[in-house]
Amino acid sequence: MILHAILGLPPLALAALFAVFVFGGIVKGVTGVGLPLVLVPLAAQFIDIPVAVALVIGAQVATNVTQAAEGGHTLAAIRANWPVLIMLVAGTLIGVHVLISIDRHRLDLILGAGFLVLAAMLLFLRRVRIGERAARWAGPAVGFTAGVLGGMSAMFGPPLIAYLLGRGTDPNSFVKQMAIFALTASATMLLALGGSGTMALADFLISAGAIIPIGLGMPLGRWLRRRINPDMFRLAVLAILAVSGLDLLRKALY
Repeated sequence: MILHAILGLPPLALAALFAVFVFGGIVKGVTGVGLPLVLVPLAAQFIDIPVAVALVIGAQVATNVTQAAEGGHTLAAIRANWPVLIMLVAGTLIGVHVLISIDRHRLDLILGAGFLVLAAMLLFLRRVRIGERAARWAGPAVGFTAGVLGGMSAMFGPPLIAYLLGRGTDPNSFVKQMAIFALTASATMLLALGGSGTMALADFLISAGAIIPIGLGMPLGRWLRRRINPDMFRLAVLAILAVSGLDLLRKALY
């Protein structure tokens, strides 16, 4: 899957794809999140969306392992969020099934519209307080929604970010819980792609190797974090997401 697509790229496109992953690392270094949010739409300019998702997912696992474990209290965080995690896994399995079985034009249409909705949601989202009673049903619902969306695009983050903000999660817990969510979903996705025969051993190795260009970009991102306006950078990332969504809609409709 990935190997065949990569070998079929001309050298210039391959260099551009490498640059996309370096840019993804820069975004990760600046914001701490949003790796698939940038990588999937941009990589889809050179390779099919299923290949882009598979290429991103190995790096997604690798970048969240340490964050999920650091700071201790990992088991307590898992116990506190187990209803969300269960529904996240269930939704991810459904999303992966859609990813590998749906017509490519329909997938472009669904994800193109989804990218635009995500950009609008992240731009206009206002903080809404989610209390304990509401969290009992909102958490699993958000987990399932994030799983279905993420299973098709590797973008699990936006619904989960909105949920944790609504719960009033403190910054340290936010980073840890988001890492646990992302690691659970991406590992589920990786296993589902492997179990379906969509990804071979060479594909897994290439996907894991994508951490190299991402790692090259992250130090620059951390350097930029101290020197640029974070709101302006956030708007630039959302603009990329919106433009990519429009391009996918164009491909689906014409």
